[in-house]
Amino acid sequence: MDVTMSVSARARVPAAGVGYLGPALRSPILALSLAALFWAGSFVVARALRNEVNPAALTFSRWLISLLVFAPFVWRELIRDLRVALREWRLILGLGATGIALFHPLVYLALQHTSATNALLTFSLAPVVILLGSCLAGGERPTLRQFGGVLVSMGGAAVLITRGDPATVTSSGVNSGDLWMLAAVVVWASYSLLLRRRPSDLSQTLTLVSSIVVALPMLLPFMLLAASGPAPTLSTSVLLGVGYIAVFGSVIGFLLWSHGVAELGPARAGQFVHMMPVFGAALSFAVLGESPSISQVVGACLVLLGILMIEKKFAAPA
Repeated sequence: MDVTMSVSARARVPAAGVGYLGPALRSPILALSLAALFWAGSFVVARALRNEVNPAALTFSRWLISLLVFAPFVWRELIRDLRVALREWRLILGLGATGIALFHPLVYLALQHTSATNALLTFSLAPVVILLGSCLAGGERPTLRQFGGVLVSMGGAAVLITRGDPATVTSSGVNSGDLWMLAAVVVWASYSLLLRRRPSDLSQTLTLVSSIVVALPMLLPFMLLAASGPAPTLSTSVLLGVGYIAVFGSVIGFLLWSHGVAELGPARAGQFVHMMPVFGAALSFAVLGESPSISQVVGACLVLLGILMIEKKFAAPA
């Protein structure tokens, strides 16, 4: 499967997650890699639209469109398994609040004030936060090497946030966009950890659609506030950008991510987040003309080194 998958393959993804695809295309490694590519593209598109669409309006629009895309394929499954969704309403509410209603507005708000490259590099801290969250939730205790990896990654984050110059914190303060992005990382880690609790009889498709349904009412008040401001520019570029984020960044990306987390677990799947800055830096340079700075390269290398120390099985076969 590549970015230019056929229409028929694209239709089968919403219909049953990745269940109807061939064995090679059901690979969790490929699924997570494609999710990273599509999400990196979403960061770049959102950055490009920052002056044309309000963050709340962009979030509400992308998920409303996603729900409409899903509807023709999943309504029978929703009716059949409604009892399962109602039984797991607490989990679905948590997934909707974290992965949809909170995470994306925070990202879009961050992209109002920081570059797509820096936002993606900051998002690379997600595996570290997932590890810490797993420990706090009663998972495995970190080893000395893993604890050292956390410190190294946090050092890399400090380099990213200060742009390699700690004096900027006292002189001009920390970039608010980077702080919003750190908040988004915490929310995303919560979402990934919650995904681990999905029972086997609650399908990936039903989980995502149910999460969208409960998240849209949460977003509606913010959407109404956004509507009281300047109207968005409904140009061709805006419509195409929102469409890309809705289909690739939402429907396909989240199904692929959910499949990868289910197969590999949240801690190991989280390592694929580090592919996003690689994809994002290339896309940002090509689309937005953003060239990575020396501090971004150094910070990213430290974050990656910390992750390699944390992930005990990073060299293990899939």
